[in-house]
Amino acid sequence: SITCSVCKAGYYLKDSSATPTDLEEAPSEYCDNCPDGTNCSDGARLETLPILPGYWRASPNSTRLTECRNFDGSGTAGATRCVGGTDAGVNGDGYCGSDFTGPECQLCDASDHHLVEGDECEKCLSSSVAGGRLVGLALGLCVACGFLAWAYSMQNWRQRRYTGAPLRLADRFIPWCVAIGLQAKLKIAFGFYQVVSVLSTTYSARLPDKFTSWTDRLSSVISIDWSSFFLPVGCVPFFYRLLAVALSPVGIIALLLLVGVVLRVKRWHASTERPLLGDAVRRGMLDLTPPGLILIFCFVPSVSAFIFRSWSCEAYVISHPDASLDYIQYMRQDASVECNYNDSDYNSIIELAIFLIVLWPIGSIILFTSLLTLCYKALHTNTPTDLSQATAFLHKEYEPRWYWWEALELLRKVVLTGVVVLIPEERYFVRLVVATLVCSCYTVGLAVATPFKRIEDDILAVATNLVLLLVFLGASWTTIFEAIEDQKEGWAEDVLGWPNPDAIVYPMLVLIGVALALFLVGAAAAARRVAKVPTIRIAASKQAPELTLAKGMTWHLFNSHIWSTGQDAVAVIKNELQQLLPGIKVFLDVDDLKDIGALESYIDCSQVILFFLSKGYFRSKNCLREIRSSLEKGKPIILVQEADPAKGGGTLEELRSECPLDLQTAIFDAEWPLVVWMRIEEFQLVSLKMIAEALLLQTPTYSPAKALSLTVPGEVQGQNIGFAKPIVLWASPANQGARRMANELADSFAGIVVSDAAEVPDHATHMLLYLCESTFADDALAEQVKAVREARLPIVMAHENDPERGGCVFARFFETTPQELVAGGLYRKLAVACFPGRHREVSLALLAKAFGATKQTPSCCNLRKWGLRQPQVTMVGEEESSIPFEARL
Repeated sequence: SITCSVCKAGYYLKDSSATPTDLEEAPSEYCDNCPDGTNCSDGARLETLPILPGYWRASPNSTRLTECRNFDGSGTAGATRCVGGTDAGVNGDGYCGSDFTGPECQLCDASDHHLVEGDECEKCLSSSVAGGRLVGLALGLCVACGFLAWAYSMQNWRQRRYTGAPLRLADRFIPWCVAIGLQAKLKIAFGFYQVVSVLSTTYSARLPDKFTSWTDRLSSVISIDWSSFFLPVGCVPFFYRLLAVALSPVGIIALLLLVGVVLRVKRWHASTERPLLGDAVRRGMLDLTPPGLILIFCFVPSVSAFIFRSWSCEAYVISHPDASLDYIQYMRQDASVECNYNDSDYNSIIELAIFLIVLWPIGSIILFTSLLTLCYKALHTNTPTDLSQATAFLHKEYEPRWYWWEALELLRKVVLTGVVVLIPEERYFVRLVVATLVCSCYTVGLAVATPFKRIEDDILAVATNLVLLLVFLGASWTTIFEAIEDQKEGWAEDVLGWPNPDAIVYPMLVLIGVALALFLVGAAAAARRVAKVPTIRIAASKQAPELTLAKGMTWHLFNSHIWSTGQDAVAVIKNELQQLLPGIKVFLDVDDLKDIGALESYIDCSQVILFFLSKGYFRSKNCLREIRSSLEKGKPIILVQEADPAKGGGTLEELRSECPLDLQTAIFDAEWPLVVWMRIEEFQLVSLKMIAEALLLQTPTYSPAKALSLTVPGEVQGQNIGFAKPIVLWASPANQGARRMANELADSFAGIVVSDAAEVPDHATHMLLYLCESTFADDALAEQVKAVREARLPIVMAHENDPERGGCVFARFFETTPQELVAGGLYRKLAVACFPGRHREVSLALLAKAFGATKQTPSCCNLRKWGLRQPQVTMVGEEESSIPFEARL
């Protein structure tokens, strides 16, 4: 018989004490398949397994080989460091090249060298030089930011050759950012990145490299771990790197606050009227609180993750394949430190990390929560304070009832990027389970609460968290697949049903793409739906204005009026403002007056006072009480004039004549905002917008501004209207003012050809009949109107209401118009009212519609908006009729 004394090629001997008889009787018990990364010939033994280049193991008793990583080097960097062989040496050092040591041979053998490009050792900079560079970089960033802020404040630089263009571009870019709510969207996107970037380091997620390499590269580019660049691993102990990472942001934030205090104290010292020094210090800290909060927002997840990685260790199996599993663990951030509480270096790191956890993640959450709690009253009563304005970064994009959401968001990021590391490394899959549960609960919470003011931000937040949930689910499945495959090749496919991790990742990517597409469509539809709601918006941002109240105020607006001629109008003003400005508080006596003797106290609690000027207003004793109280208390005033005589209105001169002499100057000569009250819907909306603008400019939020451009979705002057084809508009010379009105219309809308020929042009499409005080003074006009009506040429009438342009009441035309035209139904069709001032734009839009203008696509109608009006031709005199119609167009 043949006695087998060794295992054949491809197998290794597990137990060196086995005799040839043992091998012959039970070869499968003593000989096992060689693991990947080895090249076993006849007679291979466990202790002397021939390890291939690029592989490493921690103990000669283990069959768990680790493929050496490239560490940002080329594809052969791992094989260069890990040369393999049969001698394990001490803790696997025998498998390393001559210049390398440690797990996966990632440390340089020389104490003053560090790993570069994955396969080279480079001499470290001295600590003083590296530290100086680190401090210099931090100071340089502060100085650069300060210089940019100073340069942006220099108005005269906008006219210079080299600085003007970028500064003017910034002037346009900043309002655009505000208009689209970019801050909230960047915060959502950055929060998503902060979690995704730690998948491989915090969760040990075993995703294919081709799917994670981009996040690893992006993370390395914008990582805040400056010490890894200036003080790399191998050059300085992790204890000091941890200190540098955790304390450098604290130093920058403290420096910012100190600069703010110094600037305020400097102003305080130069001021002739000095308030308390403590108040100057407080204001100085509040001045630079916003950038400080932005830095904390950016730093907390990354710094917290770095701190928690003190517990993040890479485990390597050192036990015999037939023995219970045993590991040796090294810190991922510093492979020279063994994760062993009996190790004094590791204990020192853990003690420091515990202190820094209190300082950063716990301290930041407490700070955010405390600041938001202090702002509770100011946010819920719409009365901004210095603190609520300084901390706007934390709550500005959220609805008032969800003002605390930023603290919850910070807690979520801290848990997902750091706290889960406290789960032991050998239970890394539990980390993925915890992350999946957190993402699931948070996504549902976002969908139910919708905490953001802008609906697209709610949808974006839900979408990013849903994607994050899918990423964690995909990582969980690929990790399970790889773990099963590690036990025995081919098992994973038998158990799970897919052949490789790509079969999991690709469908997950498709699912993510479909989810994002659905959310994108939903966001667009929701934003479009919200955009059509007829409420007042800031024109630049298309968002509702903030209705804030100064301290001690209860009402945004107090309606002062006389019942006999103003009650119905002010009731309309209140109801319409409540529809247009949800949340506005308007005082109206029939609704809110409880004690007529306390009129002055109501005035005192109102931010703005509206005087509704109508006949008899200045004869009312209670109205005079309200007027005098408003003037004595220095309240901002809005004058609203009732101009319709049938409703108790009159001219401003007539209303002034009723006012007591001692009040006339304070009311009529003080340049208070004056609004003419209109009852026609389109014009009334302009009056309401004017009232809203004057009101908003007195709120704490908008008080620094001199004007505020407002818009309402669907308003006629905001519609994109134009002409499908050009029109020829005839303005008769016999109709005084018609040519001026036609030119005004042509200057506002493209596609209008104006003619003032003596007779009706052959190819005229419309006639403009301008109704003013002098209309039909020329008998020729009546004959022309008769001829036009007989020719069935459309006539559009414009009724001028501006006294300076000859405006008059419409009833006058029944007296001045030839009775033949009146009886023939000339006025059966309503004329378009033309009012002066800010109502004029509405008049022009209604006139354009009367001439046939319709809603157009942006490419047609927005040319005027961008200053690119289509070319038009205006013909004058009798020569027009001899020119071919096509040439005139």
